Amino acid sequence: MFLPVKQAECSKVLNRIMDMVQTILDYSVQTLVQELDVQELTELVDNDLRLLLKKKNIQSDIEELFRMTYMERMEADWAFSSDREFMNHMNDGAYCLHSRPAAKKQQKKPMEVLNRLCNDLYDSIRNGLPGNKEAFSALILQTDYEIVNGDDGMVCPVCMKENLFSMGEGEVDHYFPRKKYPVLAIHPFNLLPICSDCNGSRRKHTKNPVDQADIGPGELLTVFLPYLRAGKDEIEFHVSEDARRYIVMEPRDKREGYGKRRIDNLERLFMLGSRWSKVFSYVYEDIKAELNQAKREGNTRGENLTLLRKTMKANWGSTKNRKDFIKGIYCGWLLEKSDEELEEMFLEVGLEEQW
Repeated sequence: MFLPVKQAECSKVLNRIMDMVQTILDYSVQTLVQELDVQELTELVDNDLRLLLKKKNIQSDIEELFRMTYMERMEADWAFSSDREFMNHMNDGAYCLHSRPAAKKQQKKPMEVLNRLCNDLYDSIRNGLPGNKEAFSALILQTDYEIVNGDDGMVCPVCMKENLFSMGEGEVDHYFPRKKYPVLAIHPFNLLPICSDCNGSRRKHTKNPVDQADIGPGELLTVFLPYLRAGKDEIEFHVSEDARRYIVMEPRDKREGYGKRRIDNLERLFMLGSRWSKVFSYVYEDIKAELNQAKREGNTRGENLTLLRKTMKANWGSTKNRKDFIKGIYCGWLLEKSDEELEEMFLEVGLEEQW
């Protein structure tokens, strides 16, 4: 959700599975009675997905759905219909997702049934779709994602760390936790390959992208969203002026009311500012090395400054990988410095004094 990226081709299977769930829920409402006609329901499902209905846990989930009252089934149907369209409401100030309360005593039966059905379906396909193992799996999603996104597919879309997803590095993350937002367990816009560092227990893991204070109408306005709203398009980077050399992120459009909130939530999940800032010392070494390589004996101070600015312009705006990306941020900041400041930083002061 920092890089603007495209969905993997195999994600289309997830849309079909969501259509299947919608069919099951619609059928449960249309039948009016609490009796399940397995044969009739099976005939409504695409042939290549029918094996999913034969799994015992899926059968049990559907039977539990039909044991609910008509109004409860209506509620489950509505929640699913609404949440599957969340990508069309990213700028809707009145829209919010249907979440599953953490406290058991507050949990509603419709959300519990949806939780089991959607999560059991994901667990049933994460290692391969029954009957067609090549159609979808977590690894296939990672491989397809890498292919469709080219150079950007070779790095974590959150932190820019180099990552060979096609070789099984990293993880397929549910951006909105699948246990809290049941419908999104199988939603193609909620599954994103990211590195293990970003998805680790010290970082995002099962945290909710929406802060507790923002839950409710308009909550999607407060977060960056995979495939839909990329941080890179909205964030302006600076480097702190103190000795720590810390990356500062600010909204590019100061008039957009939710920009700062989105950045705050991104930091709460992934702590990018501190993680990226640790790369600065290596970046400084790289710039010094490039400058020393370009220098010629007998260069004047003015010529060396020209070489330094040329080096910085060559690196400014790079997104090849995390190190180059941070170098681009740093070089953009340096280009705003005066000749006197650059002389002090690169042409007079040693590396050990600067860092």
